[in-house]
Formats: sequence, structure tokens, C-alpha cells
Amino acid sequence: MRNLFFNLFNKTPQPVMRGPLGLHQRAAFTLDTLTFRLSARFLTQLPEEKYTIAASSVIEAGAGCRIYRYYTSGDEFLQINTTGGMERESIDDIKLFIYQDSFGITSEKQWQKEIGAALIGRPSLQWNERDWIRIFNENEEGNVEPVYLLEHVENNQNEKWDVHNFMMAYQREATADLYEYLLLTGEETFCDNSEPEWIFSYAVGVDIPLTSLNIVG
Repeated sequence: MRNLFFNLFNKTPQPVMRGPLGLHQRAAFTLDTLTFRLSARFLTQLPEEKYTIAASSVIEAGAGCRIYRYYTSGDEFLQINTTGGMERESIDDIKLFIYQDSFGITSEKQWQKEIGAALIGRPSLQWNERDWIRIFNENEEGNVEPVYLLEHVENNQNEKWDVHNFMMAYQREATADLYEYLLLTGEETFCDNSEPEWIFSYAVGVDIPLTSLNIVG
């Protein structure tokens, strides 16, 4: 019995894997949302609250570039792009995205249609009564194929899985000096029986200045 209690109360804690700015799965973060609350032109509505991280992921984007994502317990994810390391000076870009809509896809034919250049890769589109301009491969004329990125995800229960992302990004000028972004993503995952599952999602995001981000924990 003594050994049982010893084992229960003396387990070695799992090390915390920290990412850029010290972010990790047991952390949270807050944002200064004053800029977005002052303008009615943003679709993105940022609540004044503390965001708890429920899962994190890493995407190897090539040439020393990585994309770190921190998914909250709500509909948001914080995305940090880095080049050459995780240090503060290696951070290229920080955005917060909020999922606006998503739907499941049940057939291979519909999946290929949704991630096809004719739908996901148009030079411009109208969505939610706003006009958006493509920023992935923006110099190419006509429709373009989505960008493929493999995402390695882990949640707070230490469950791990891969997401095959087929993505396209658009932007619009919300104010004179601030942009809003629309991220279209076809997400492909595989079940234990190797059968694919498909989801298509729409997320709207904004740039987050480093000075507006506060890490908690």
C-alpha cells in the first residue's frame, strides 16, 4: 500500500513543451482589443476575455519557416509564423483567426470540387457581403491550386494527430491601415481504419501586434 501511494503522489510531471513567446498547452493569453472595438468595419469580433489553450500544432513551411498554432477552448486560434527559430526576433507574423463556418464532406467527388482551383483559388471573391483579394500566389493570373500544409496537432490530453490542410488566404482593407483576412481550408484527417474525413472551414482573422499579446501561465 505504501508503494501505491508513493507511485500516485510522486509521478514525474510531463515536461511542458514551449513554443514562441513561451506559449504552451497549459497556458492562456489575453489581447488588447481596443483597436478592433473602435471600428465597426471589422467582421472579426474579439471578446475581452482570457483565451485558454486547448491544443497546439506545428506546420513545417519549408526554408526554415514554421507556423505555430494555438487552438483555444472556443472557436479561435492564434497563429505565429517564424523563420529560423522560436526567439522573439524570429517572429514574422502573429494573427488571431476565428472560425465562422464549417461543413463536413462525405464524398470524394465533393471533396475534390471544394479544394479545386475553380472554387478555392479564385483571384477574388465575395463572402459575407465583402470583397476579398487572394494573397496566396497573388501574382499568378486566374485560379490557382490551394497551398498544401501538413499540420501536427496535440491536445491537452496528449492525443496526437495529423491534419492535411489545403488552404487559400484572402484579405480586404478594413480600415486605412488595417487588413482583415479570410482563410479557406479543406481539412483531411484519417480515422483508425484509414478512412478519410473531410471538413471545409472559413476563418476570419486580424493581425495581432506583439505588444497587444499577453501570455498567462
